[in-house]
Amino acid sequence: MAWNYPVQDESALKPNPYCPREQEINILLLGPTGVGKTTFINAFANYIVNDTLEDAVQDEMQVIIPSSFSFTMPESFDEKTIIIGEQNDNENFLADGESSTKQCRSFIFPIGDRNLRMIDTPGIGDTRGIEQDTKNFHEILSYLAQYEHLNGVCILLKPNEERLTILFRFCVNELLRHLHVNAKENIIFIFTNARATFFAPGNTKKLIENLLRKHQDEHGVVIPFSKENTFLFDNEPFRYLAVRKNGIQLDDQQTQSYSRSWDHSVKEYSRFMSHMITRPLHAVANTISLNEAEQLIRKLPRPIAETAKLIEENIQLAQEHKNKVLSNPEIALEGIPQNKAKVIQLRHPRTVCVGENCCRIIDVDDEKKIEYLHICHDECYLKGVVQETLYDPKLEECTAMNPEDGFCTVCDCHWLQHKHITYEYKTNRTHINTTTTRSRERNQRMSLSDIDKRISDLREEAAKIQDVYKQLAKFLHANSILPINDDILEYLQYFIREEQMKQNAGARNDEIIAGLRKTMDEFTNNMELFKNAIREQKESGDMTDTLNPEEIFDLVGTLYELPITGEQIRQQVNGIKFGQENYTAHRERSIELPSKAASSKVMKDLKNIVSIRRKK
Repeated sequence: MAWNYPVQDESALKPNPYCPREQEINILLLGPTGVGKTTFINAFANYIVNDTLEDAVQDEMQVIIPSSFSFTMPESFDEKTIIIGEQNDNENFLADGESSTKQCRSFIFPIGDRNLRMIDTPGIGDTRGIEQDTKNFHEILSYLAQYEHLNGVCILLKPNEERLTILFRFCVNELLRHLHVNAKENIIFIFTNARATFFAPGNTKKLIENLLRKHQDEHGVVIPFSKENTFLFDNEPFRYLAVRKNGIQLDDQQTQSYSRSWDHSVKEYSRFMSHMITRPLHAVANTISLNEAEQLIRKLPRPIAETAKLIEENIQLAQEHKNKVLSNPEIALEGIPQNKAKVIQLRHPRTVCVGENCCRIIDVDDEKKIEYLHICHDECYLKGVVQETLYDPKLEECTAMNPEDGFCTVCDCHWLQHKHITYEYKTNRTHINTTTTRSRERNQRMSLSDIDKRISDLREEAAKIQDVYKQLAKFLHANSILPINDDILEYLQYFIREEQMKQNAGARNDEIIAGLRKTMDEFTNNMELFKNAIREQKESGDMTDTLNPEEIFDLVGTLYELPITGEQIRQQVNGIKFGQENYTAHRERSIELPSKAASSKVMKDLKNIVSIRRKK
């Protein structure tokens, strides 16, 4: 029997849409796979509605996140799967042994006139391996970028770990490694399933103390670990509630035991909130600075490649114009023909086909252009896909693709011939007027000089862009959490293919193709050189030649200041940022609670606690 979400009435308590961002209470939940982060959130929703376990049994169950667990029937010893809620794209609770939460999501609860946001995250020590853990940390840091502060960074652990296993060390060390030193005052330790250890930290306490002592010796950072920032909860009352809602009766002794656990957890939530509300706000930017720099760089391959192509087009146009002026000086009055880019922001991310079978060559103002024919998924909020990246394997999971063979149900092309975009890029022909003199001889002389200068300026910007991107790519190879894909090379190859298609249709674009190939060769050679250099630096331990995150933002800023193409690059990057913000907004859920929650003991306590002035 699956227990569905309760239907809320019009008098439900809702988060305050006008709550200032600095007044929001943001809690990040981190921990090993299977520790119970999802159950922690579900249990909280029930604690703030009903004062006692018996009240909750008689009421509708609050299910925030769907989940499942196995329950052994006490009389027959038969195993029964208890399903809570309905499985969705973000929770995969039926796959045997596979981690439940796939990606970050936020759940916003109303606490008086303030909002409490719990940020659920994928577990560390993922059953899919260390590569998936790396991706999960990248996902967590990327998701946090939308928030300005964290009140609490909660590390959830089980209280009865017997020994310092490799997995346990990895989980705790990775959590600490990715947190900024300033977050130490916001770190909170939460032990789940604490009823089994009589609501004490159990064996895990010594293991944590040893790890934190080693962390202090190696990094010089003291992370508090005391009763003040340690809290003991029991997730079992929520499971008991789910069992009862599935029509299974338990004896009085078990019920009394779970009732005591419920009462303890209710009190512990008040203590937990009282501590957290006094913590100084941790600026998210401190923790994500490295990741934010990485994210900014990863937004650049498509804009940089498109700009490189635009520059080559405009150089060829200027050279052709120069030849015409030499033959007919009157043409100089028309100005230098140039293509001007236009960035069109999409309201929703989109999956489009870029295969040769799904495009055609059209003539626009004596120019060959490629028109792509199919929008395969107009509002594509595919989870985990890297926007603006070619050949992302996640596109195979787009609803437009046939899961059996990977071919698109809209255009019949393979998923490898699609990409996920947040903006459209178009060019229009314009003319730069360089002179209005009536003297034919002087006009020709000035026009030729202006054309040469325009070509020189374009080449200079191309060189600056390439130099900046090389430094950025070097930073990524030295610091990135995730392996680096040379997306810029894939985009350049993609644009070369487009130009070849135009050429086959009659376009005279030899110089554009040659310029793109030269750019691609230079990128390839330079990247190989600094990959080897970074490998040697890492082996020697000397990384003094690498930029720091703060310098990255200044370096990218120099691209925006380029006089010819800078504003275009800025618009493209901003378009990608907007698309990502729009995407993450779909991963927040405002929780509506029944009206009776306003009078529950826990809610009254929490409302009183959050009204306390924060410690400065």
